[in-house]
Amino acid sequence: MDELAPTPELANEIYGRLCTDGIFIPALSSDLDAFSLDRDTDAVTIDIRAGAWTLASDVSGRSIDEILTLLFRRLDRPEPKAVEVLWYLVAEDECRRYFVSQWQRYRFAHPGIYSAKVSGAIQHYLDKCSIGEMWNVVYYSVKNLAALTQEGKHTPQHIYNMLPGGIRRSVDYRLANGQSIWPWHRPSPREASWLTNILLDTILKAGDVCFKKLKGRDVVKYVEYLITKPIDCAAATWFATSPPGECSD
Repeated sequence: MDELAPTPELANEIYGRLCTDGIFIPALSSDLDAFSLDRDTDAVTIDIRAGAWTLASDVSGRSIDEILTLLFRRLDRPEPKAVEVLWYLVAEDECRRYFVSQWQRYRFAHPGIYSAKVSGAIQHYLDKCSIGEMWNVVYYSVKNLAALTQEGKHTPQHIYNMLPGGIRRSVDYRLANGQSIWPWHRPSPREASWLTNILLDTILKAGDVCFKKLKGRDVVKYVEYLITKPIDCAAATWFATSPPGECSD
């Protein structure tokens, strides 16, 4: 599976902010076809994929060090809602990647098994569970279906259709009975996408802990807390009262 890459909408937003801040400007070396003119407003826009960009230090008078300082300040004081959107994007992608690895482990053959229903089930519970906890759910859901396959009592298609419901039952049962979902460990940085590493380590400041403990519904509150506390202790104090594996409703 390919690593998670920015969506066109996310890329447009990023470049738009960098242009607004005077950090990036369209390069003169850009293909002329990359530019377009709005005849009603006389505004010129550039296609981010067809065009080229350059640092704007010569225009704004800022040094490279000043530009990099501004970029890192963006990461140190992120917008909570923007981080929440990014977290859900990263969280589902990491769950999908892990799901595919488990599906291949048991040698299931169906190529499109990560269906919209499976994706929807995972998205639904990312509100209440961390990425690591959802990995636990995915592991046992796929393992249980592999056991059914070995029994030979169901057709492969029937088993595939059971997967979304299996994920929902696995989480609902444990939540209803007050059981914890022990989070799986974060993969090594080499195995995670570059965007996952940026989110967990650079923005959220506590990569492994956030992978195991941070739930979707808590992302905004966590980021709001993070930007008001010293970086070296914010994550530690936030998670100090959250026991490992907690996944309560």
